[in-house]
Amino acid sequence: MRKHISVVSVAGILPTEKIIIHPEDHIRNEFSAPDEQKLFRSRILWRLKHKKDLIELMKESLLAAVKQAQMDISDIDYLILSQVWPDNILSDEAGQLARELNLSCPVVSINVGTNGGVAALEIATAMFANSGLHNIAVIAGCNYSHWFSTDDPARCLLSDGAACLILSRKQGVEVTGCHSLSTAHYDILQFNEAPERYVFYKEKGGEYIFNNLKETIYQCCSKVCQSNGINLNEVSAFYIYDPTEWVVSSAVESLGVGKDKVISIFHKYGSLGPAQSFFGFMEIQNNKNLVDYDWVIVMGFGPSSTATAVLFRWQNIPYGIYCYDHKTQLSSLKLSSRMTENI
Repeated sequence: MRKHISVVSVAGILPTEKIIIHPEDHIRNEFSAPDEQKLFRSRILWRLKHKKDLIELMKESLLAAVKQAQMDISDIDYLILSQVWPDNILSDEAGQLARELNLSCPVVSINVGTNGGVAALEIATAMFANSGLHNIAVIAGCNYSHWFSTDDPARCLLSDGAACLILSRKQGVEVTGCHSLSTAHYDILQFNEAPERYVFYKEKGGEYIFNNLKETIYQCCSKVCQSNGINLNEVSAFYIYDPTEWVVSSAVESLGVGKDKVISIFHKYGSLGPAQSFFGFMEIQNNKNLVDYDWVIVMGFGPSSTATAVLFRWQNIPYGIYCYDHKTQLSSLKLSSRMTENI
């Protein structure tokens, strides 16, 4: 891992429409734990009116992250875009972003499912071997609530949103190591082309995730620690992609760490796909027990693609979470634990 490559800014953008799922409104779905009892916590889902509007959230996340870092858009040398899912085979969202913002840097799209944000971060970090690159932006976007049939119970887990993270040679949250592994054995997704285009999960797909995710979490996180000469107990905070309620308890059990070390954000955002890990990264900023240079792990997970764990040396950096619509433009919410602790 090339040293002194750091995250210097991160911004998340959510649509203004909110849906609150109360425990009594919860519907069992493909990803419900086998022994799941009544839920005791409400959650918020964030929804775009139209699938195509995600491009605006992705654009605004980039502009907000650049502004927070006190940069100009022209300072970005390379942009990596990860979206679940592109709306056409050309993935023209990348081209549209470049045209609307008059970007002169390369814009590259990747698609590794819900691990896309963290996988793109790993790719971006490796690209700094090119001495001509100084600032790389990574955008992760999600509109996959619009890719599921309206009668699919799994939709009660899904949100829409985008986040942008900027990597730089400047001082910030240093990326010290990454480890990815294949999740191809999680063969759970299917696509229906006609009469309506939508994605659905194979029968017992959720059960397979429930039975195998602990081992994936352990292997991914322990190996990134081993390659950097530390053990799991030396890590002060973990964010493990949590697209449903039970992931945190599984992570605690698989990692063998205290529950207070594993961050949960599902109740605030539902599942934001590849953007979720960046929102988890921002949530770590609310952890008052962290001090500079603490070890932190953020892990993404994409069934049928990859899982990636990233090891950081922590520092506080500029971040913000905002709501956006076409009429009001950006509205600074800076969602903190205080805003949603009673929801």
